[in-house]
Amino acid sequence: PQLGEEAKAGGGGAARLRLAEEAVMALARADGDASSLAVDGESGRVVRRSHAELGGATESYEWEQSGEEITVRLRGLPRSLASSLRVRSTSDSLEVRHGGGELLR
Repeated sequence: PQLGEEAKAGGGGAARLRLAEEAVMALARADGDASSLAVDGESGRVVRRSHAELGGATESYEWEQSGEEITVRLRGLPRSLASSLRVRSTSDSLEVRHGGGELLR
């Protein structure tokens, strides 16, 4: 349907929302940062988030992500152990081990 037809049928708010979301997406693409786009869990709208906002935290680690990279910080782990960590990743998982123990999965 045409925008005018939606407005006549009472869908003007939905059409404006869709146009606003398209503008958010176009700006992110123009900035070269489409990876900052996310769907807001409460409203269901497309929004831009900082890379820190696309991450999370637990008692033992925190993480953030961009389109190309994921950064994970393990809490309470001395930096001197960093070179002895074994990290394995796939497109949907990450595993960090030290010695025989699993630190993150």
